[in-house]
Amino acid sequence: MHNYSQSIAASIDPSSQQTIPMTTYQFGSWRIAISRQLRTKEDLTSQYDAASRSWGRTARRYGLDAAYRRLLVASGAQAALGSIGSKARVLDCGIGSGSLSIALNSILPERLNYCGIDLSGEMLTMADAEMRQAVLVPELRQADILSIPYADASFDFVMAAHVLEHLPEPQHALREMVRVLKPGGMLFVCLTRRSHFGAFIQMRWRTWAITERQGVSWLEACQLNDISFQPIHLRSCAGQASTAFWARRPGGLEHETETTAATTHQEVGS
Repeated sequence: MHNYSQSIAASIDPSSQQTIPMTTYQFGSWRIAISRQLRTKEDLTSQYDAASRSWGRTARRYGLDAAYRRLLVASGAQAALGSIGSKARVLDCGIGSGSLSIALNSILPERLNYCGIDLSGEMLTMADAEMRQAVLVPELRQADILSIPYADASFDFVMAAHVLEHLPEPQHALREMVRVLKPGGMLFVCLTRRSHFGAFIQMRWRTWAITERQGVSWLEACQLNDISFQPIHLRSCAGQASTAFWARRPGGLEHETETTAATTHQEVGS
């Protein structure tokens, strides 16, 4: 059994952005906006440590594994990673119990190199057990998505499920994810969306509820290409409570091929 008790250094202190918008009312010329204070990093860690004990039941109730598989297939993850082979490296940010990594592994022909980070030591212990049961041997670290402990351009595929909406500055985390993503690599994120069930999640966990337009604008701000999204269909009463987004970091083999072709065309033309 691994011990994930190392301390987590604070990466930012956005003191002016410690609230999230909940709802807005308009009465004539009056506009009343209600916001709610975000959970601190320590509070969120404690809450997820406690939630880890029942997280497996929660995942099964809403059919998270099957939902993640459908969206990963739709994103083209098989082709993106299949072309690299067993040397491909995957980073799962806010890995939780490992559901997203296990779902990705289930649609691929061979096992890849999986790494995962999470604030919650209890979740990491569960992820280690669940992933090893799925015949995966992950590298797990207790760390903050706002300060990912890996070098630039380290991973071929970087993903996160229902993590960014907990943060005061989701784009800061996205930039960190893009930083460790190789040129040409794929980013995949699942975000709670505006819906009846999304409002329940927002009240329960004090998260953002994110529209598709917001999600796309965040990815565009990170200068990502080939942006797509689809609602995530969950079981029980959740319905379409989340949206999956995916995109690519510019560059890589495809970019080099296009550059070479353009150069050759110019040489021929001259």
